[in-house]
Amino acid sequence: MKKIMTFLLIACCFSLFIGQPKTADARMKFLSFGTGSPAGTYYFLGAGFASMVNKRLPGVRVTAESTAASLENATLISRGKMDMGLAAMGTLAKLKARGVDVSKIRLIAVGHTSDTHWIVRKDSAIQSISDFKGKRIGVGPAGSATLSLFSKEALVKGWGLTFDDFSPKYISFSEIITGIRDNTIDAGNISAGTPVAAIMELANDIPIRLISISPEGYNRLHKGNPIFQPKTIKAGAYKGITEDVNTYCLPQMWLCSTSMPEELVYKIVKIIYDNDEDRNAIHPMAKMYTVKNAFRGYKAVPTSFHPGAIKYYQEKGVWDKRDNL
Repeated sequence: MKKIMTFLLIACCFSLFIGQPKTADARMKFLSFGTGSPAGTYYFLGAGFASMVNKRLPGVRVTAESTAASLENATLISRGKMDMGLAAMGTLAKLKARGVDVSKIRLIAVGHTSDTHWIVRKDSAIQSISDFKGKRIGVGPAGSATLSLFSKEALVKGWGLTFDDFSPKYISFSEIITGIRDNTIDAGNISAGTPVAAIMELANDIPIRLISISPEGYNRLHKGNPIFQPKTIKAGAYKGITEDVNTYCLPQMWLCSTSMPEELVYKIVKIIYDNDEDRNAIHPMAKMYTVKNAFRGYKAVPTSFHPGAIKYYQEKGVWDKRDNL
């Protein structure tokens, strides 16, 4: 009987032990961070930011998630299915115009720029965007700003081209790289912060060119939608690019859900902005995440800043100066 009682006591204690949740896991706050293609700048930045937070903020675990980028990230945040994410300027306005409720999305900061890279093989007959007619063009994946803004809207407003004028290929950055390399597409658009690792790899594999746009084309584009800004990709940014390339870009937004507590957002922003050396080592575009750039073009965004971000900017003494930085 004594042995039986001892066994039952041990079994009871064991069941109580395994039935209890692990205290650390129970207290852990898991957050998702929407990025983009693993071949693009969004992913490098999101993964880098996540790593910085995970290293410095006990009880919080941020996971960078590969997505179709801007539109998908913002849509998932609006539905409460993602906590943070990156998106191109103009994304929320486009969603709102489609009837999507963006009231649960808040702005943390405006950061880097995504620069339009129209890529062709060096021996391609395509010399300008006007030469896209009748060609096979990689315009970006569904749900991305590369498709909706940098390709579809930009081509119409700057050059009067619609997707009926050529054969659009709705493919990811990595598929665009493969298509150019294998000569299964004639040109492709990768809109991301310079330098783009995938383009660097492609330029090391085969000779490429980047299409430079004319001042007239840019002026029409900017007049059609002033959120587009001019950008110069410097000679030497990629192997074989021996001259500066004139193109267009959009500022990028760091967004979050209204469900994120003020103190949590404040701590995350403080980690990213106060640790310059670690942040800047993530990617060249990470250097653009400064308080000076945080408000660039923010008035065009149909939402407000998150209270946690505001708290940080007030602490730094820049909130009241945000229109004059």
